This record gives sequence, structure tokens and C-alpha cells, in this order.
Amino acid sequence: MEIVVLGCGSVGSGVTRDLVSEESQGINKVIVSDFREEKAKQVKDELGDDRIDPEFCDVSDSGQILELLDGADVCVNCVPTRAGYQIDIMKAALEAECPYLDIGGLYHTTLEQKKLHGDFVKEGVPAVLGMGAAPGSTNVLASYGAEKFEEVEKVELYSVWKNLGPESPVFVPPYSLLTLIDEYSEESIQYLDGETRSLPPLSGNKIVEFPDPIGSVECFHTIHSEPATIPNSFEDKGIREVTWRLGVPERLDEVMKSLISVGFGSEDPLEFKGTLVSPAKFLQSLIWRNIKENEDMIPEPETVEESQVYSVHRAKIQGEIDGETRSVIIDIIQEPHEIYEGYSGPLTGMSASIGAQMLGQGKIQPGVWAPEECIDPHSYFEELKKRKFKIKETVEKSL
Repeated sequence: MEIVVLGCGSVGSGVTRDLVSEESQGINKVIVSDFREEKAKQVKDELGDDRIDPEFCDVSDSGQILELLDGADVCVNCVPTRAGYQIDIMKAALEAECPYLDIGGLYHTTLEQKKLHGDFVKEGVPAVLGMGAAPGSTNVLASYGAEKFEEVEKVELYSVWKNLGPESPVFVPPYSLLTLIDEYSEESIQYLDGETRSLPPLSGNKIVEFPDPIGSVECFHTIHSEPATIPNSFEDKGIREVTWRLGVPERLDEVMKSLISVGFGSEDPLEFKGTLVSPAKFLQSLIWRNIKENEDMIPEPETVEESQVYSVHRAKIQGEIDGETRSVIIDIIQEPHEIYEGYSGPLTGMSASIGAQMLGQGKIQPGVWAPEECIDPHSYFEELKKRKFKIKETVEKSL
């Protein structure tokens, strides 16, 4: 199986790491590509696997994408949605007749991508949208839970994490900074009382209890792709509500709110000494440089266990089981383990890798699918367990 990974940031490098790991089978070649060719080479150097082939690619040039995808079995798009190339990359994959997967479309782009379903069916090409941790694993959690209900009233989705290890004095985003900026600055769209509603960013604050040592976390709405697809996917079960909330460590929350408050969330060009500059993209470059220049200040625990990072991705489904109103909570729990060494967000990279392998194995039918529509939860959870994630299911009493 030959897989092309577009984008070598924290997500793309994580996907590649899992693809060449012992947990993955049948991978003959992974082409890792980025407009920063040194990043692609760095991924190969870090992993030291001869199956990795680093390449330069400017995704604004569809010709370069087509050249990379020639003969490939799967295209994994890890370029941030805000970069603005997602639809073009997806269309290039269609033209190359190459199965496609991405990490998410922040609601609006996901809906535009779904419009290509007929084209992908016609050409016999499968595509999976938003197959990271969230969206991705969260969608699969929802589909697993919904199987248990005759009727589904609402689905609540959460992603939270906590770092009990040493805190870095250098700001290191846990995933794409551009995605974080969108989550903190864009209106969120939730599905409430059977209709979509636009809400202010960071609204809908709610204290939620998670397994120890995470405990109580204040979670809030952000723009996300799950409410774009799940209402339609569960329409036949009478779904009336789909919500998404994020819960982040306090320091990350403080930094992001400060950056947004002074204008770094804007893509509108700012003239500075005769040059037009995007505040958001300038900030991204500044943070990259700061991390590179201050690498020695970033704590590097000797073991993953010492880093003490815990995360939970949750789906809470409420509806009717045997005529009674019940709630089911399903958690994917990540605890410190050596298997996560080198990952920024293990569940994101591993989820995308698992999905890409399912595509390459021919397990996804032609068309454009959200994860809840095409990923078998049971086999998916088995893959997660191989990677040391825990799956916890709780059925609450009748309400």
C-alpha cells in the first residue's frame, strides 16, 4: 500500500509515525510532502524508516498534487482547512482516482465537500471527511452509541485533555495553530431543537466530569464538523440535537484568548511598511520560529509516562431503549504510555492512519462520507485498543 501524506506539521508527522509503526500492516511506501521540504525530510530523519519518501509539494498547484498521487493508494490531506486548499486537494484526488481522507473541514468546508458525493460515486472513488480525533473518533463514538437506541434525541460530543507534567515556558500549539484560531474566533454552529443555529465562539459553557485525573472541566462550543454531518446521518432516528464542546488546559485557553483579543484571529491583510501581512499567518510563522529558536527550553521528559498527558474524547447519546429514556456515555481514554512517544496528538494521527488503511484495504464504498457513515465502530475500536487507548462505556439510569 502506498500512501501520500500532504502536510508535515504535527498532524501529518503523527499520521506518518503510525503508518510505519508495528501496529500498521501492509504499508510499502509513505510519501510525506510539504511546501517546507525540510519538514518532510525531518519526518524521515526522525522516524528512520526507509519506506518514507520526503517530497516538496505546493498544494496551490494541482499539477504537483496529481504528480504525487500518481500510483498512490490513498491521499491523506493534513493541510489545515484555513489554508484554503481543501476542496482543490480533494478534487485533485478525484481526478487521480485516489481514495481521499482529511482531518476535518470546520463545518462549512465539510458541507461543501459533501456536495461532491455524486462525483466520487460516479468515478468509483471513496473519500472520508474529518477522520482525526475530533472530528473522526468522536463521530465513530456517536455511531457506536446510536446503534443501541431505537430513537436518538441528542448527541453531545466532547474533547478534553490535561497535562500533569512539566509546563513548557515556550508556547507550543497542541495541533494546527490556524485550526485553534478558527475554534477561538469563529461562530460555532450547533444543531439545536431540530435546526442549525449560529452561536458566539466559546459560548455554551458547561462544567463536565471526566475520569480521574482529569476531573471537572469547563467545556465550550467551538466551530466543528460533527454538527454538520451527524444530524443527517441519524435523521431516521429522530435526532433533535447535536452539540460539540472543547475543554482545554487553562494556560492554552489564556494564551488563545489573548491572541484573539489583540487581532491575531484575522486573515484580513494588514499593511505594514508597504507589505500586506495576514495577522494569523504571521503569528503562525512567528510561533514556528520561536519554537525552533527555543527548543532547549521546551521540557523533554525522559519517558512518555513522565509527560503525564491524559485525554478523553466522549460521546453522550440520549434516546429511547426498549421504550425507556436512557443515556449512554462512551469515552476514548488516553493515558501516558510509551507508544505515544513522539506524537503531539496521538489520537489524531492514529485515527487518520487507521482510516487511511481502511481506505487502502477497500473497506470504504465509493462516495463522500463522514466517519459515522462508513467506519465500522467495532473493528475501529479494536485498532484503538492495539494502540493502548481505553474504551469506557456507561449506561445511565432512566431519566
